Amino acid sequence: MNPDSLKRLRSWFVKNAAELPWRPADLNALRDPYAVWISETMLQQTQVSTVREYFIRWMERFPDIETLAKADEAEVFKYWQGLGYYSRARNILKTAKIVALRHGSTGLTNQAQGPCTMPRTRKELEALPGIGSYTAGAILSLAYHQREAILDGNLVRIFSRLYELDFLPMDSRSAAEIYWGYAREVADSPKAYMHNEALMELGRTGCKIKAPLCEKCPLAKSCKAFADGRATEFPPTKKRTEKNWHGAVLVVESADDKILAVNGGQKFLDGQLALPHFESARNATKGLPAKAEEYINADEIESMEYRGTFRHNITVHKIECDILYIKLRTNANHAGTGEKFAFQWIEKAKAFETFANSFSLKALKKVF
Repeated sequence: MNPDSLKRLRSWFVKNAAELPWRPADLNALRDPYAVWISETMLQQTQVSTVREYFIRWMERFPDIETLAKADEAEVFKYWQGLGYYSRARNILKTAKIVALRHGSTGLTNQAQGPCTMPRTRKELEALPGIGSYTAGAILSLAYHQREAILDGNLVRIFSRLYELDFLPMDSRSAAEIYWGYAREVADSPKAYMHNEALMELGRTGCKIKAPLCEKCPLAKSCKAFADGRATEFPPTKKRTEKNWHGAVLVVESADDKILAVNGGQKFLDGQLALPHFESARNATKGLPAKAEEYINADEIESMEYRGTFRHNITVHKIECDILYIKLRTNANHAGTGEKFAFQWIEKAKAFETFANSFSLKALKKVF
C-alpha cells in the first residue's frame, strides 16, 4: 500500500473512528495492554455492538490482571455468558494466572516492579494460552505502538479486494504468507497502530462482506476489485459445513430442590458446569434413554416429563435438544449418580445465576 493511500486511510479514520469503551479519545495514545487483550479476545467471532456492554461489565469486575488472576472459573464464565466460545474465557483466566505468577510469587502488584502487565514481545505473548498471532499483534501494536502486523477477517477482506487475491490465508502456508506480507507492509511505520486499527474499522463499517461502500472508501483509488467492478467477488467464499446434532438434556431435580449439574465429559460445554446432555434418537422421550442412567439411578425417579425441544448453535453444530424433566424421590446427598462424570448439585433457587451457558439456561427456562 503506497504512502498516499495510508495517508488517506489515517485521515478517514480520524474523522470516522467510532467511540468505543476500549478506544481512547486520543487515537495516538498508548493503551492499557490488558484492556486491548480483553477487548480483542471478546471481539473474536462477536459483533462490536454485542461486546460493548460485556467489556464494560468485565472491566468493572476485573479491572486488571491481578484481580482477574484471583477469580475462579465459574465467576469468569458468568461474566462471559452470552459471548459463546467459552474456551476463550478459560484461556483468558489461564493467561492471567500465568502472567500474575511470573510478575511475583503471589501475583500481587510489587511496588518496585510496577503494575502487572502483558509481555512486550510476540514470542512471549504467543506462548500464552489463547493468544495467537492476531491478538499478539494487536497488543503490541495498539498498546505498545510497536511495528507489529495484525491479520483478522476485516484485513483479509480488504487485502483480497485491494489486490484481487482469489484465495484465503487458510488455504495454504504460502497463501497465508502473502496476506501477512501485506499486513507487515502496512505495519512498517511509526503509525502502525493507527493503520492497523483504521483497517479494522474500515472492514467493519465500509468494506463490508455484502454491499461494501466503495464510493466512500479511502482506498478506492488503489483497489483493483473496485476498479474492475468486482468488489463483492472477493474474498472467495469459504464453505461452512454445518453438522446437525439431536440429543436430550436432563433437568434432574432432587427431593430437596436441587438441580444436577455435570462438569466435564460432555459432547458440548466440556469443562463447564452444564446440564447433563447426550446424543439420542428423536423418539427418546417416549421412555428413559439408556444414556440417562449414566447420570442418575432409574430406581430413584418419582416422575419424568417431556418439556419440549429447543434449538441451539455451538460452532458448526446445529443442535436440537429434547428436554426431560426428572424429579427424584431422594435428596441430593443420597441420590445415586454414575462414576463417569464429575457431578455437582445446584440449589434450584440459584440455578439461573449459577449456570453460565445459554445452552443450559434455555433448557431451564422451559422447565421453571
